[in-house]
Amino acid sequence: MDFKKITHLITYNEFEAIKEFILKNGNRVLFRNYDNNNPHYKLKNCDLFLGADIGQKNINNNPNISDFNELIIADRSSNAAIQYYKIIIVRKGDLKKRKSSVHKNMEEEEIYLIDNYNKGLSNMEEKLPIYLKEIQKEVNLNTRY
Repeated sequence: MDFKKITHLITYNEFEAIKEFILKNGNRVLFRNYDNNNPHYKLKNCDLFLGADIGQKNINNNPNISDFNELIIADRSSNAAIQYYKIIIVRKGDLKKRKSSVHKNMEEEEIYLIDNYNKGLSNMEEKLPIYLKEIQKEVNLNTRY
């Protein structure tokens, strides 16, 4: 499994803001067989899902049990060349704690793109900003007072 640092595309604070937005404004859906009740938010061009930072130890994705370090962007449209983008935040202490999806060669306080399906990190990184722009637009629109 390949991964690449993408903190230049999505910052640590942006990841946290997106996570909080999904938890506040989204719903819960079954996304995969690995866990249940994933926090979810639907955008026009994709779905956003969160995954717990302790994996199946928080099988129901309860925010009172653990935090979320995984953001999945899912584009299930028939014309999507890449359907899933897995983004991981590595918080301070996550390496030592062996948090879910965190690899030993990652650095703390950074954001990573994971290539689970061998789509090519360069290809994924090229297409990812389209989704990040839409996410940021939605988060900014819905968090203004």
